[in-house]
Amino acid sequence: MKKNLLVAALPIFLTTASVVVGFAQGQTHSRNMPREVAVTFDDLPTAYGGSPGRLREVTTKLLRSIKSNNVPAIGFVNEIKLYVPGQIDERTALLQMWLDAGLELGNHNFSHAYIDRTPLAAYQEEVIRGETITNMLLREKGMKLRYYRHTELKTGPTPEYKEGLERFLAERGYTIAPVTIHNHDFVFARVYLDALERGDRATMKRIGEAYVPYMEGMFGFFEKLSRDFLGYEPKQVLILHANELNADYFDELAIMMRRRGYKFVTLGEALKDKAYGLPDAQLTSGPSWIVRWMVAKGLDVPEQPDEPKFILELFESIQRRR
Repeated sequence: MKKNLLVAALPIFLTTASVVVGFAQGQTHSRNMPREVAVTFDDLPTAYGGSPGRLREVTTKLLRSIKSNNVPAIGFVNEIKLYVPGQIDERTALLQMWLDAGLELGNHNFSHAYIDRTPLAAYQEEVIRGETITNMLLREKGMKLRYYRHTELKTGPTPEYKEGLERFLAERGYTIAPVTIHNHDFVFARVYLDALERGDRATMKRIGEAYVPYMEGMFGFFEKLSRDFLGYEPKQVLILHANELNADYFDELAIMMRRRGYKFVTLGEALKDKAYGLPDAQLTSGPSWIVRWMVAKGLDVPEQPDEPKFILELFESIQRRR
């Protein structure tokens, strides 16, 4: 895709299921080039609301899967989700569960503010407000709040905004948490939750069966993009969201990643890769950092595979019902 089209729109992908399958099948990798990936989860305590019981069930199931697969994941928190009358302690306890599992927490902005609509000073305030409880919980574990994940993966609407935010984050001791394995797991998750709430087990099964192959296709796409641009595959950073779908299917995702030769590493270990020192372009969308590095070099970027057609149709149906 031409870079002017890339900047114009968030969904940079291709609506061809065969492309996803093709990338997924190209999974062979040299034993002399081990693959590594850091797994990150956004929108803690969970992506969607619900009763305290449901939130705890999602968190318990997801953490059980993460730990059983020995994944040193990090979860990024939207603290606004903690402040539900009568539920603050219960929701804070969900974050404590992540830390008790030996995992790390990061800041994902207090209210998940839309950066395009938020002046820099107001966005910075949202960053600070997003530290309060997370910082307290981390300190109790002898840990420090180290990482910031941009909302919608957007780093700022202008170069000046991006630079100002980066200075602010550095001054507060943050390391920006980039993403290389970009995907739209949230689209699958939204239609999965809709089917769950309707008691439609058949549709849930169909969505789940399509999800892992889609994710494998995304791995294949960005592995190839890495090799074509960098000449090697860096330590990748995967973005996922804390939701019902990943709670049910993370075991299968982990199996897929191991089959592709991946070792699970911490975000800090992944960011030691030299690739993360490359300049990243300021874009109006929120794609993979591999794409941002390429655009910064003035290169054209191929289109990213899309979700299966039936997933998009289900998602659009939900949007129409709103």
